[in-house]
Amino acid sequence: MIVKRLLIPIIVSFVGVVSSCGSDDHAVTPPANDYFTLWNSCEALSALKEYVEDVTNPASANYIKTEDRIATFDMDGTFVGELYPTYFEYNLLEYRVLDDESYRDIAPDDVKETAQEIRDFVRYGKALPSHFDVKHAQAAAKAYAGMTIAEFDAYVKAYAAHTANGFSGMTYGQSFYKPMLQVFDYLKANGFTYYVVSGSDRFICRALVDAIGIEPNRVIGMDVKMMSTSQGTEAGVNYTMGKEEDLIRTDELIIKNLKTNKVLQISQEIGKVPVLSFGNSGGDAAMHNYCLSNPRYRSAAFMLIADDDVRDHANRDKALTLATQWREAGYHVISMRDDFRTIYGNGVEKTDFVFTADTRVLDEWQAGRIVSDKEVEAFGGIDKCFAAEPIPDRVWERMQGKTYKDNPYIGRDDLRHIRALHWDYDNQMHVGEMICNKAIADRVARIMRQLFDAKYPIQRMLLPDVYDADDETQMRDNNSSCFCFRTIAGSTKLSKHARGLAIDINTLYNPYYKARADGTLFIQPATAEKYCDRTWDFPYKIDENDLCLRLFKQAGFEWGGDWTTHKDYQHFELIE
Repeated sequence: MIVKRLLIPIIVSFVGVVSSCGSDDHAVTPPANDYFTLWNSCEALSALKEYVEDVTNPASANYIKTEDRIATFDMDGTFVGELYPTYFEYNLLEYRVLDDESYRDIAPDDVKETAQEIRDFVRYGKALPSHFDVKHAQAAAKAYAGMTIAEFDAYVKAYAAHTANGFSGMTYGQSFYKPMLQVFDYLKANGFTYYVVSGSDRFICRALVDAIGIEPNRVIGMDVKMMSTSQGTEAGVNYTMGKEEDLIRTDELIIKNLKTNKVLQISQEIGKVPVLSFGNSGGDAAMHNYCLSNPRYRSAAFMLIADDDVRDHANRDKALTLATQWREAGYHVISMRDDFRTIYGNGVEKTDFVFTADTRVLDEWQAGRIVSDKEVEAFGGIDKCFAAEPIPDRVWERMQGKTYKDNPYIGRDDLRHIRALHWDYDNQMHVGEMICNKAIADRVARIMRQLFDAKYPIQRMLLPDVYDADDETQMRDNNSSCFCFRTIAGSTKLSKHARGLAIDINTLYNPYYKARADGTLFIQPATAEKYCDRTWDFPYKIDENDLCLRLFKQAGFEWGGDWTTHKDYQHFELIE
């Protein structure tokens, strides 16, 4: 009978989800005792107030006992800023690994890679790898391992005291959506208990929400394994912690609290199904659906959309698309642009993002990274980015047993390290490097500079050692390279690559192929069959009118595309 009695109110609460709130032109002055002085009159606010009034009315069929009035809130993008320029915990890891002098020189390589991917994303718009949320969580676990709870709390708060990038008049620690804080006050006044249920690190969340009075035991988030300071390798079940010990973070990730993991954590830690749920992204949809499936009580879910591109760094088109999706899912939509009279409060203004020049990518010549004009200038200018020099020790060490193997034909002194920048179709400057014979080194460096000046697209220019010197793998990745001590494909004869006298450019799109006796083709890379047909246009194609071809021929190289017994469109080798 309970289900039948609740069915009609639930349907009514979600039917007629109308357009978002009016702008300030439609705002009305709220009474002095109104909790929502920072809101405009709107559907989402009306729905929330109607819901709360209904379920807290003892005479209502939908009355909810105080102890069951549970509300869950995502954090980033729901009541804390996340567009400065990305999530707080991403900004924090980037700072920790790339800028914090106490840690950056000892950070593990995989953690550095993750932090650099964040930097490339926020500065250059380079897409993050798939499933990056988990990759970040694993890197963060390592980056803060060994800190006590108090040390980590202080570290987070110290970073939060920095001015939020992209804003004036506000620190990261002050970046709360002021209208959403009024929702907390309103719910508290009406007997609700609210929890923060975030994908961010639980202890980061605790540090941030401490400023607005949310108790630590009402914060659920990503978790890493903890241990006591003297526990060592002993399992917790076998070790008794001493009075003088502290708790420290380990590098072991327990859970990334997103999507259905949020539901699992709510069930385990709260033990009740929420009746209100607030979020802003697909990572919150499972939590919302769990709330709306509450078998005992009328429930409601709200999605906030970042559609204000004047007061915040929002993508309005994306937000409006999401608004439609959320309404279709049965969620109320809160518009930051239309529903909020203010976002961050008086005195806060949106500004351009400002990034300090980071020359370490160029100082260490980290091939594959993206750099800006500002960083090139700080490094010493564009001319310094093109050179042919003796192989640095760190590069020589990487080559051992991979592209370089002990042999009687060529040694370190016969080779040179080429550093160069190159463009790609993303219109970004990429750091590149290759090893070649000293006899052609200056010519190759000069050609790379000419290609750069013409904005000729080269997707990757990494040493084959990145691919464990596997030629097929690097070609499938469209890598451009020179030296690799190996034989000619399909033979036992040493390739000119083994002497550093041949260069392959944009290898996937300019394959090697040769007809077999049975009429089939031997193709490298094997994934490039469609690019053997040179009658159609496609990116990175090298043909008779290509600038790269002309420059190499002028410098004394022959092109594998001119050969008759087989074709090697990627290949340029010195004529001897």
